[in-house]
Amino acid sequence: MRIWSFVQQKGGSGKSTIATNLGVCGEEEGETVLIVDLDPQHSATLWHSARGTNKPTVIDAIPEKLTDIVTSAPNLGVTLCLIDSPSKLDDIALAAIRVADMVVCPTLPDLFNLGSLQDTVQLLKAAGKLGATVGVINNVDKAGEEARIGEATAVMERFEMTVCPQVIRHRPEFQTAAEKGKAVIELGAKGKAAADEIRALWDFLDRRASAKRPAPRADVARRIAHEIKNSLTPIQLSAERKPKRKAREAK
Repeated sequence: MRIWSFVQQKGGSGKSTIATNLGVCGEEEGETVLIVDLDPQHSATLWHSARGTNKPTVIDAIPEKLTDIVTSAPNLGVTLCLIDSPSKLDDIALAAIRVADMVVCPTLPDLFNLGSLQDTVQLLKAAGKLGATVGVINNVDKAGEEARIGEATAVMERFEMTVCPQVIRHRPEFQTAAEKGKAVIELGAKGKAAADEIRALWDFLDRRASAKRPAPRADVARRIAHEIKNSLTPIQLSAERKPKRKAREAK
């Protein structure tokens, strides 16, 4: 089972929208998808309640149950687990980062979102997962589109983050689909442009994740249990790593 976590400190970056749309794409491609909703806003859960079908499955979870969920999911045939994390950098986000085979970090190409990205990157580095992270430029307006995309790409590349070449543009179809409990790929001809972008995003992430070997299930469960029971704040985790680095340098 592969595990993708959606992480970004700034609220409104599109984590839930991208996760639910990719979940439907995954089902279309033959995956059995589980979306674990850890976000206090419960956006994925609300989307699922309006959907009228259990594909993909969405669980409104508490962090303490994450170990049980991930451990038992493969026994139920789940092949892809998508974790929708909270929009703040706490022990829950850290647990989601640590257990993931790949971290998806959506960001809007504006000053506030790009500015807050630095804290997310610091946590990813401290957790040793920056190399497994993909930045996705999301909700791009037509006004100044190329300049905004260029700026966002440059910022993420400075942070040494892989940038997905497929940009997700601002399209009303995403909101229309969400309100109906659907994905844009289910809107037919009216959602074609948005659907093409989501399918291209799925293709990129799927190829990238397939190139990496997922961690054994037992190892994943141990890592989740460790993070939940022995959680460190981002500041504590960063501070913990500095003495180790200094010790290596002294040698």
